[in-house]
Formats: sequence, structure tokens, C-alpha cells
Amino acid sequence: MTIIGTLALRDWDAGVPLTMHAEVAKVAVDGSLRNMNVVRVPGVKSGIGGLDDRVPIVYMEPEDEYQEFLLPCYVFKLTSMTPGWDRHPWYQWVARAPAKGAKKIVLPDGRVGYDRYENQWRAEQYDLSYDVEVKARRRQTAILMLQYALSVFKSPAFVFRVIDSLGDTREYDAVDVSSSETSELADIADRTISWTVSFTVRGEIDLEPTVEMPAVQTVEARVVSVEDRPGGEGGA
Repeated sequence: MTIIGTLALRDWDAGVPLTMHAEVAKVAVDGSLRNMNVVRVPGVKSGIGGLDDRVPIVYMEPEDEYQEFLLPCYVFKLTSMTPGWDRHPWYQWVARAPAKGAKKIVLPDGRVGYDRYENQWRAEQYDLSYDVEVKARRRQTAILMLQYALSVFKSPAFVFRVIDSLGDTREYDAVDVSSSETSELADIADRTISWTVSFTVRGEIDLEPTVEMPAVQTVEARVVSVEDRPGGEGGA
């Protein structure tokens, strides 16, 4: 049971095309239709069938590893994860709600409670670094795609968007934006013009499961004399 929305590692990967204002297109792969993230880049006509001249956004290590990249495209990957110790909060539990099937309790003063609760642990703070590559055959296409990427991943910082487990869109700071030319020219007939935009998201990941705990229902107190203590009178 989730009391408030949580964020898994895969949600951050999905945040890259979300932040780039991507749309979802249906493409035919091996005789079946699959979803592909695509974005319309001003001045660029991808020429890829079924995408209406939009540019695909794909992960560096796709599930179908035998599939080649369709150029032009944006390729992204998570490059590192570092605990954000400077942002770790002092609190531990962030939410509590009655557990499924919990018994309702009404106290003599009219207050209402339950005998069991679900308790949700706080998310762990992480700095997640990403590389987003621009890949194209023509330099002019690559420059236009790079310009679009830089308009989204703005230096020195920008807003990174991610959707949590309850479908709410959250916004986080992304910093340390940089770009570099990474073209490959192994063969003039198979050249790829490439630029890489790098940044770090100051995010968080939920790693602990929700825990069910009983609630205190009654409190009893009794007086213990010195003689009743271990060791008797004068004992420790």
C-alpha cells in the first residue's frame, strides 16, 4: 500500500522524455505496434516512417538490443548515482494511514483511531546524472537538435519533471549542465554527428517498503515498592 506517491529508479528514466515534452507514437516492430517517445524539433524532418517527421527519444540500452538506432534520434542513459547526504532530512516516517482491515477505536473523550497503521518511510536522496546524446547524419540536423536540447536542459539549472506512483507530476532541480561534441567518423560513408548534453538531477528514490505497525490501545500503570524490585530493599 502506498500512502503518498513514491519514485522508483525507472521513473527517473521516464522523466527524460517527459522533461523534453515528448509525445507517444505507435511504431511497427517485428509485426507489432509499440510505443515510442518522439519530439517535434523546429526545422527538423526526421523522415522516419510513421513518426510524422518527429524525432525519436530512446534509451541507450533498449530492451530489444538487436534493434539499431533510427537516425536522427536522441539517446539518453543514466551515468551515475550519488547519495545526496547534504539533503537527507532529519525525519524518518513521512506518512501514516489505517491499515487494510484495521479495527476502529473510539476513546472516551471522543477521539477516533485504529488498532493498526501503515507507515511509509521517507525517500532516500540521490544525485542522478544523465547523458542525452544528439545523433544525426547531417551536421545541420544535429545542430538544430542540439539547440532544442539546450532550450530544455538550460544552464546553469532547469526543472526536471517526473511522474510518481500515484500519477502526480513532480518537479526537481537539475544542475551541472554541460555539452560536448562526441561525433564518430569511423567511415565517411557511415559517419554519425553527435553531441552530448550532461546534467545532474537532485532527486530521491523510495527504497523501503511500507510497514504495518500496531497502535497502542490501552495504557496500564502500577506502583512497584522497593521490596518488589530485583534485589529487594536497597538493591540496584
